[in-house]
Amino acid sequence: MAIDDRSQRAHRPFQVSAWRGNHQIAVLSPAPDRPSPGVAAVGAELVRLRAMGVERVLTGALHRSELTPFLATGFTEHERLHLLRHDLLHLPAIAGPVRTRRAWKRDIPGILAIDARAFDEFWALDRRGLEDAVRATPISRFRITRQPGEPVIGYAVTGQAADRGYLQRLAVDPAHHREGIGRALVADALAWLKHHGARSAMVNTQERNVSALSLYRACGFVEESSGLTVLRLDLRAGPPAAGEA
Repeated sequence: MAIDDRSQRAHRPFQVSAWRGNHQIAVLSPAPDRPSPGVAAVGAELVRLRAMGVERVLTGALHRSELTPFLATGFTEHERLHLLRHDLLHLPAIAGPVRTRRAWKRDIPGILAIDARAFDEFWALDRRGLEDAVRATPISRFRITRQPGEPVIGYAVTGQAADRGYLQRLAVDPAHHREGIGRALVADALAWLKHHGARSAMVNTQERNVSALSLYRACGFVEESSGLTVLRLDLRAGPPAAGEA
């Protein structure tokens, strides 16, 4: 039985998907624009997932206010992320002749190859994950950059919901770091958001990703006082600690 519930997400307090296509590992996140789930709801969802054969559960990146019901049901910290905001008042300039264009379907294999080289296994996207990033907001911008005669060397997915923008994904081939590609992609994303009426833009990155953090700071992003946290739970260890149905 598939654990993916995207066809029913409007009726549920969670979004659930298989991690990188592995249906023994679920990714569980509070559904956007719905009341935050409580301990009982999280516990009931864990019971459901265990009955479907799920062995491990990861959360999406959670704000501090969303952590309590997950921690109360036995989740522990997996990784922390920086959360940064840009006010879109002073946009970064593009250094050098880096150009972007809309991503096409034929670019997807190259994009995923770059993503696998730019991130460790946990954070690298598969095709479904990339599709989710593009569709996560009502409108989005999916851009790549490449050099003549060469494959894709960088890409960015930008989304907007109401007046808030999100730099959903940014990756540059490690062989082309420090060539201004990341800055060009960020500048393109922020200019697009401002043009479409966004008032701010958000991005997150791993605490240990020093190069990405430096790039975002150089482009005018400022760190929020509290970051995000990804949690994990091994369902093989026993029932939820609290709220089990």
